[in-house]
Amino acid sequence: MYQSISKKIAVNLITGALGSGKTTLLRNVLRQKPAEEHWVLLVNEFGAVGIDGAILSENKSIQVEQIPGGCICCTAQGELKETIEALLKTQSIDRLLIEPTGLGEPDSLVDLLQSDLFAGHFDIQSVFAVFDSTDISVKAFNQYTILQNLAHMADIIIFNKQDLAFKGQLDELVAYAEALYPPKQHILITEQAKIDLSLLSKSHSAHNLAGKAKWVLNKLSEQLNHKNTPLHKRSLKTRSSNLPYHPIELPNIAERLYQKELDIHSIGWIFHPNQTFDWTKLQSLFESLNKQTGFLKVKRAKGVFKVGKPWMLFQWVNQNVSREYIAYRRDSRLELLIEAHYEFDFTGFEKKILACMTD
Repeated sequence: MYQSISKKIAVNLITGALGSGKTTLLRNVLRQKPAEEHWVLLVNEFGAVGIDGAILSENKSIQVEQIPGGCICCTAQGELKETIEALLKTQSIDRLLIEPTGLGEPDSLVDLLQSDLFAGHFDIQSVFAVFDSTDISVKAFNQYTILQNLAHMADIIIFNKQDLAFKGQLDELVAYAEALYPPKQHILITEQAKIDLSLLSKSHSAHNLAGKAKWVLNKLSEQLNHKNTPLHKRSLKTRSSNLPYHPIELPNIAERLYQKELDIHSIGWIFHPNQTFDWTKLQSLFESLNKQTGFLKVKRAKGVFKVGKPWMLFQWVNQNVSREYIAYRRDSRLELLIEAHYEFDFTGFEKKILACMTD
């Protein structure tokens, strides 16, 4: 039987490529730990001998558990589960920090922590992805799925070693990260992986509405070449009120976001992470944007959805539909950009979304 808990254990994942500075980041964070809190650090190294765990054990106020000899995202996940079970049975923990190997895929860790086995015990907060800005490139992101997964899964992306990188390279990396969907809470450029402790407590399940709105505004501004017009003079935004249509009841919907910007409607739906969708029906929904005359004024459609255990990214642009697996796990969400002068059937589209939802 697990220890009774009065509150959930805060969890952070510190992910990133090999040699990016994850251990350095952890050392900086651990120095800022509140004295009254009990933190546990789980360190996973791919090699048989745990070196990082030994380094991090220098901080005597932190309990360090090492899981060497395999990746906790796959081959060593059983050992990770047993370690977490043992901790829950014997200790009261305020925060759990997990550093998987640089070869790991953190989406499987989130799935484990949110599984029925540990239901109600963990509050997954900020997920970090750390990259060596001197050794990573946009080309590498486009080439390697593991790097894409790390970036998609993260709430906060850190491009470390800025003192050794070229400015042009940093600009390209930041531009890549800013274009990710859904948007990141923070994109940081660091030296020695120095961050503020407050970043740990950002909610992984929050919708980051401010960041979302900023991302949409920036992309529209770039697309329509109106960068010199102040945003407050061009923007009309709402959250769940003043929608340009009468919404229907959708199960597990957390938020509707709407704004009108530069003669473009931007409408978005965000669903709680427990809601699942039928991917074949989603495929048909996106393909229907090509088949029906009424949808020809749609500029773009993009969404991430839980489709059972995996999650998928769907995109429709220039009458082309693409679908791929994605490591993102925060929530399901869909966004449309539509020409404002066009009479779009928003209510009818919501009915189509409803038809894609499963129990």
